[in-house]
Amino acid sequence: MKRVILGLYYSLPVFLQNAAISLYGLVLYFSRYSGDYKKYRKLFVSRKHLNLREERHIQNKRFLKLLSYAVENSPFYKEFYKGISLKEIKSAEDIHRLPILTKDILRDNIERIYTIPNYRSLTFHTGGTTGIPVKVRKRKQDVQQRMAYLDAYKQSFGFTSNKMRAARFTGRKIVKDKPAKPVFWRNNYTLRQRLYSTYHLSEENLLLYVKDLNRYKPQSIEGFVSAIYTVAKYMEEKGLKPEFIPKAVFTTSETVLPYHRETIEKVFGCPLTDQYASNEGAPFIIQCPFGAYHEAIDTGIFEHIPAKEGTRILVTGFDTFGTPLIRYDIGDVISEGGEKCPCGSVHPVIKRIEGREADFITTKGGTFSQVQLSYLVSSLHSHIKQMQFQLKSDGSLIILCQPVRNKLNRKDTGIVEKNIREFLGQETVFTLEFTDNISRTASGKYRLILKDEQN
Repeated sequence: MKRVILGLYYSLPVFLQNAAISLYGLVLYFSRYSGDYKKYRKLFVSRKHLNLREERHIQNKRFLKLLSYAVENSPFYKEFYKGISLKEIKSAEDIHRLPILTKDILRDNIERIYTIPNYRSLTFHTGGTTGIPVKVRKRKQDVQQRMAYLDAYKQSFGFTSNKMRAARFTGRKIVKDKPAKPVFWRNNYTLRQRLYSTYHLSEENLLLYVKDLNRYKPQSIEGFVSAIYTVAKYMEEKGLKPEFIPKAVFTTSETVLPYHRETIEKVFGCPLTDQYASNEGAPFIIQCPFGAYHEAIDTGIFEHIPAKEGTRILVTGFDTFGTPLIRYDIGDVISEGGEKCPCGSVHPVIKRIEGREADFITTKGGTFSQVQLSYLVSSLHSHIKQMQFQLKSDGSLIILCQPVRNKLNRKDTGIVEKNIREFLGQETVFTLEFTDNISRTASGKYRLILKDEQN
């Protein structure tokens, strides 16, 4: 059904595609920005996080509320915590008494973890760096609270969501591979966003992106740092100046490297600020106007676990009531040791987020990040449990697919192959292999992307 809808969307002229996206934006607006959203945003804007005792009180109160709810409403957590005296858990400091929720446990028990039926929830598909899509259910009020927190953070940089123009570099395929007209962006008029495709950022198209950004004059630029950097670097090399100054560049999903920040801030004349979260519902790590990364302890609990690759984090998200995440090993890594921030916030400071180092594959069909590839995996969730893209030295791909069922029939196999072909482009050379098991790395993690030197 999704593929049919997408086909119909691609068949529409651009102005009707804009209308379709704006209509979808209207649906998002009522689900994410109605209800208690404004109340939450007002509350979060007013908070300055200056009193550690008060922030710990908020953290403890929200943690105990989530824990009690999970045990009462989730069949999985009732069993998972069997034999544990929950009365002894009186604050966030006692969380270590609970077992760790791994990605495998989450995926294998997801139906029993849910606390609400599908029809009462807003659903999100995760994928990320592991390539294992999981359908997460969320209560509407939790999504509204989460969006309010995110927008309060943006407001600290002077940007007001849904009222100011935003340019978003999205991983969704809003433009087909070879459009009839070189228009690589679409409008969501409802949310005041212009969505820019990250799949058409080739040398011959970049000037078109720059010209349209100058026409649109966004008050914020948001999305994948790799895409925004590509545009900024092109402008720097060609001596092109923007005809607008955004309030800020907001990035997420990929690690911001020093050269990203230097080039983007130089070209666009505004601060670049980064934030960490996840579709599963991890708590926020946000970069304040002074540039420090703060663990937002009023949105969850971060536990630091020493590991070979650095400091791994276990997360407990306070807005995950629909699919509770308590001591969840999300697989991300941070660097500790941040200094006290002059912004005055008592939220803990870390040096940086290491776990989202941008990983790409480059084929004849283009360059794809692991975040973009995760959208492909999620789109095939009814057929494929997980995937792995093995890039060979000659630029070809071996794509391993683990089916949801033991074996796909010819029709389903054709659907999977066609979706991959449309996503990666006709020029990409790949071999599709189905397997009942995709091996892990030595560290026990799945990798969405493997290159010859990594095998």
